[in-house]
Amino acid sequence: MTQLAVQNLNVFYGKVQRLFDVTLPSLQDGDVLGLLGPNAAGKSTLMRTLAGLQHYGGSIVYRGAERRTLSHQQWHAQVAYMPQTPPQESSLLPVELLWSAARALDLALADRELSALIDDLLLRLGLQEFALSPLYSLSGGKRQLVGLALALIRNPHLLLLDEPTSALDLHWRMVVLDLVQERVQRHGGMAIAALHDLDLAARYCTKLVLLDAGKIVAAGSVSDVLTAANLARVFRVEAQVITGYRGHPLVQVLGPVRAG
Repeated sequence: MTQLAVQNLNVFYGKVQRLFDVTLPSLQDGDVLGLLGPNAAGKSTLMRTLAGLQHYGGSIVYRGAERRTLSHQQWHAQVAYMPQTPPQESSLLPVELLWSAARALDLALADRELSALIDDLLLRLGLQEFALSPLYSLSGGKRQLVGLALALIRNPHLLLLDEPTSALDLHWRMVVLDLVQERVQRHGGMAIAALHDLDLAARYCTKLVLLDAGKIVAAGSVSDVLTAANLARVFRVEAQVITGYRGHPLVQVLGPVRAG
């Protein structure tokens, strides 16, 4: 059953149009949709729009209701957004930040249950030893993981992740995406993630969208989107797509597309 349908989105920043008739594949519980594209393709604008931070033309229908008909509280009770920028450096401790966020969200959890949830998130994201370290002392990658914990603590039905692995090494990129995949498959729900790593997108996403200059170039299954022709058109690289581990496509970049 379709849980999220996004059709014909048009978004302007002032008089400048940033998204042009963007339609996403319909999403069901268990789906992880990957947004791909070069810098300034429109991925972050699309994320902000879905998060309710940007006015739009078109249609966002979530669980049968148009986004505009839902109150701020109704939307954010089910949707969590992790922006591209990690939590700012401050004297706050990660554990304090998580407790404060949970209480602000008025989660229906007793203190013991909430403590166990926070401990589990810190453990899964490798943050246990940094739980009592001020944010200003953490690396950008660690603060990015704190940002993910803040998004996950509410157990959202729709998880919006804007470049959630950009400051992480390969090990933690896979840990993060393993956790996201596990959440949507075990507990229901969906995730949309803007990603740069094409091979990780192929491995973890059920559907892909390829954006360029605010327009959809390709959308659908991983094999339909990750083609040599699409990669040449959008990223200006010559590449071949081969079958890798467990049948996941792997992108081998051969070099830049030569002018002329």
